[in-house]
Amino acid sequence: MGFALLTSALPTELKDFFLVTTTQAEASPISPDVQAASATSLFAPYYQPNLLLRLIGPGYGSLPIFTLESGNLHTFASGPHGQGYFEYNSTTLTTNGELQFLAEEQPEGNLGLSDGYLLTVDGKSEGWTICDGLLSSRILRWKGEGEGCVGTVLQAVAEAPY
Repeated sequence: MGFALLTSALPTELKDFFLVTTTQAEASPISPDVQAASATSLFAPYYQPNLLLRLIGPGYGSLPIFTLESGNLHTFASGPHGQGYFEYNSTTLTTNGELQFLAEEQPEGNLGLSDGYLLTVDGKSEGWTICDGLLSSRILRWKGEGEGCVGTVLQAVAEAPY
């Protein structure tokens, strides 16, 4: 009976969350409970208008907080060259596509949360990869292809992992 009370007390879906990569396929809203969790942050290679999501280790200044609405992730960040502060919206993902964000409205996307925590594309949580990117960064792709890509799970958590 104690277990039923504990599980019913957990939120069914996070509203504001961080995104972490992990090897753990089971959803958990608490990042210390997530195995091998790595934080993610936004990254603008060569001052491009699109931002990418990359892995970042301990010692970060801040991490983006995301919301999910109409199949798109939303977050706020500084614009190119540090000018302005904008709402960035994820673009629709395709095979081998980078998880990108633009500071403009986007049509309804194909992202969702399975079990309230696992980030999905078209309802599937298996297919996220960490791939080598520009400037020695490790970026997130959907079904990334190539030697530098390794499978991962992308999960929403309520608190930063480290």
